[in-house]
This record gives sequence, C-alpha cells and structure tokens, in this order.
Amino acid sequence: MIELDLKDRKILVELDRNARQSNSEIAKKVRLNKNTVSYKINRLVEEKVILGYYAIIDSAKLGYFSFRVYLKFFNSTPEQEKEMISWLKEHKYVGVVSRIETIYDLGFMAWVKNVYDFDDLWFEFKKKFRKFFWNERVDVFTRVSHFKRKYLLEGQKSGDAEIIGDYSQVKYDELDAKILRLIAENARMPLIDIASRLRTSPRTIAFRIKQLEKNKVIRGYRANINLQSIGYEYYKINMILDEMTNYNKLLEYAQNHPNIIYIDRTISDLDFEVDVEIKGKTELLKLIEEIKAKFNIRSVEICSFKEYLKLETIPQF
Repeated sequence: MIELDLKDRKILVELDRNARQSNSEIAKKVRLNKNTVSYKINRLVEEKVILGYYAIIDSAKLGYFSFRVYLKFFNSTPEQEKEMISWLKEHKYVGVVSRIETIYDLGFMAWVKNVYDFDDLWFEFKKKFRKFFWNERVDVFTRVSHFKRKYLLEGQKSGDAEIIGDYSQVKYDELDAKILRLIAENARMPLIDIASRLRTSPRTIAFRIKQLEKNKVIRGYRANINLQSIGYEYYKINMILDEMTNYNKLLEYAQNHPNIIYIDRTISDLDFEVDVEIKGKTELLKLIEEIKAKFNIRSVEICSFKEYLKLETIPQF
C-alpha cells in the first residue's frame, strides 16, 4: 500500500474531478508549482496508484444501449476460463470484462444497437462455452450516476453526478467517433497528439471535443485509481427493497455517502444497486447495517470486484 500525503490526495481529487485539466490548472488549485505537480503525478503513475485516465461517455446519446452479464464458472479449468475471457475481450460488442468474487466469477458489459445484436453475441458465447458456466444473469443497464470520490479528502461536497443513459440521440461522424475512441483510452492525451494521429488540426479537435461535451456525449474525465494501492476495496451492493416508498430517501442517502461512487439503474429483479469503494469488509458490513437500519431492505447481494480484464467506455464503431 502506498502512503499518500495531503498534496497527493489533493492532486488525486483534481484528477478525479477532471482528469483532462492541465498540470498548470491543477497546480493553481492545489497551491503547488507546476513542476511539483508533474513530479507527483508521474510518481503516482510509476507506483501504479494511477493506472490510466478514461472519459465518461454516454453511449446512449450515440444510439447504443448496454447489457450486463454475470456468470459463475462450472467445472472449468484455468485454461478454459482464460479461453472464455479471451473470446469476450476480442468481441467487438464487449467493452468491459471483469473478475468478481462471491456469487459470480466473471462479469461483462456489451454495447449494442439493438437486442438482436446482443442475442447473437450471447447465443454464440453459450454455444461455445455453456458447459463451463452456470448461474448467469442478464440485465439491461438504463442509467448510471457517477459520483466523485469524496473519501479521498475530508470535507468534499457531493457535487453534481455525471449521469449516463440519455436516449436523446445526437448526430456524430467518423471524426467524432475516432476522437471519442482515443480519449476513452487516454483522457489526458494532448490535443496536438490527437490531431497528429487523426491528421487534422488541434483547433478542429478542440472544437469537436467542446461540441461533444456540450451535447453531453462526454460527461467527464476520470483517473483509473488502483484501489488496493491506497488501501481500498471495490464492492457492488445489489438490493431488493421491501417497498418503493423509501426509494427517494435511499437515493439521497447514496448520493451523499462518501464511499458510494456509482448508482446503477437496471431492468432486472433488483431495485437498487450501488458501487462502493471502501476500506475492507468490516467497513462494508457497517455500511450495509446502516442501510438496513434506515431503509426497508428485503435482501442484499454483495459482489466483490477483483480486477478489470478489459475496460473500454465506448462501443467499437
């Protein structure tokens, strides 16, 4: 685990708020000189506290919607599991593949234009690997609220959520798609580098990015933080409520909790889903007991996140 000083935490907070801002902008906000900020960011990258930077992109604005799949391995060898994972990582519709623990072993998300595209993917996957997994569940993602990591620094306000799942589509062209693809891989890629790779001018790239932000295709830029390196763990809490009358109160509670970073809304048998970054199982259980005491919860399901095997926040156009 890496020990972070106050200045490190302030820099991480700024990268969590907007990973695309320059080192000079961050330096002004954290009251350090630019060289110190550059040195500290490079050190955080070298020590693998920061694993990269990604853009929050609302694929619904581009005409896509997403399916989420969980599954449990069954009588599978490590080689067979590796083969399943490789198949998913190489599939053009699959953007996220992750290892999880407890109820399920593997999760993935697919971005598709229609239900038939997903049906093709899922049917082919089952034809090839059905005998190696069971206890699967398939849900449709409709909305995700992204919250800043308030736990990184005491006294942070909740701020506005970055919400994806707006189905009012916008027009975009091939250049927009290429820009989105690059900043999805590296949200801090300089304009001049994007322009060089796409063989156009930095001014054109800057204008296109501003338009994509204005149209809320790009909702934000975040740092991909290695939670284990700073003493945190990632859990997903799935809940079924006893009744929906307390839904808005639970929503407000989740929005203001420093360790809840996502609220997921899905078409499934689940009523409320949150993603939590927290200091271990003891703190997690305290959080769950607090939720149970405050709200009428019928059942709770916990998934422990292990690692991302593929992380792309945008469909392959």
